[in-house]
Amino acid sequence: MSDALPPLEPRRRSEGLPPLPGRSEQTRGLPPLEPPSATSTRELPPLAPPGGSAPPPPPSTPRGRPRRRGLGTAAVVALAVLAAGAGGGVIVRALDDDAPASAVVEQTTATTTGTSSEVLPEDLATAVARVAPTVVQVQTDAGSQGSGVIVEPSGLVVTNNHVIRGATQVTLLTQDERRVPATIVSADERQDLAVLRPDGPLGRGAELADESDTLEQGDQVFAIGSPFGLQNTVTAGIVSNVGRTNPDSGVPMIQIDAPINPGNSGGGLFDLEGRLIGIPTSILGPISGNVGIGFAVPVSRVRTMLDGAP
Repeated sequence: MSDALPPLEPRRRSEGLPPLPGRSEQTRGLPPLEPPSATSTRELPPLAPPGGSAPPPPPSTPRGRPRRRGLGTAAVVALAVLAAGAGGGVIVRALDDDAPASAVVEQTTATTTGTSSEVLPEDLATAVARVAPTVVQVQTDAGSQGSGVIVEPSGLVVTNNHVIRGATQVTLLTQDERRVPATIVSADERQDLAVLRPDGPLGRGAELADESDTLEQGDQVFAIGSPFGLQNTVTAGIVSNVGRTNPDSGVPMIQIDAPINPGNSGGGLFDLEGRLIGIPTSILGPISGNVGIGFAVPVSRVRTMLDGAP
């Protein structure tokens, strides 16, 4: 679990910058500086007028929680599943969670945050602390890896169908590093959702957002998952659009700009109240990495899957 990252590909000579033109003899050297004017002075003004009081010191900065910087990671090739868009080959890609576990860097349970929009750190930190234990890492015997969310009150785990596709054995890794086997209860390829039943206790689950809680464009949200095997990674952003639809299946989708990458699949998308509002599923872009356009299956579909679980 501590394999080094792959080396960067060598850059071809043609990809470099063009050579700079030679400097002519007439342009060598700098022009002489102009002499200072008679009215100029090199002295700084006094700090306070003679006999006057010194200016008041600047207000002190209030103490608060230091901001944590997010951990940057390299993008990997994603599996193309839906052809869409035009001009430049823009495609929707499911988050590729089929990389073997041996290719993942060492896991950590420390929470890291990276924000792509303005979010109040106090509100975000409070919400993250409340719901982070409800997100687990999903590992399968098929070599795939993703994320899942424990939900209340059933204790079942929701993830993406493409995370557990082809698997016969599933293991859930909790935030406190417990490994709990799980059974696949139901799976829906069209909606890319699956429900797992853990064989042991996992801990408390996340609260589902109510049907009456209207999600609006511009609402602040955050995602928790295990991108590239980095468990309990938090990214934040906004709802970019609520009216998107999967062009292949017709399933409604939430568009977000919170960075999601392979390994985020099946994790949780939450509002600042800590309620589950969606399951990150896919990204859209002309390249295989994240470009700030991600999609999540809305919680209404999650609720239907849970209601139909045996």
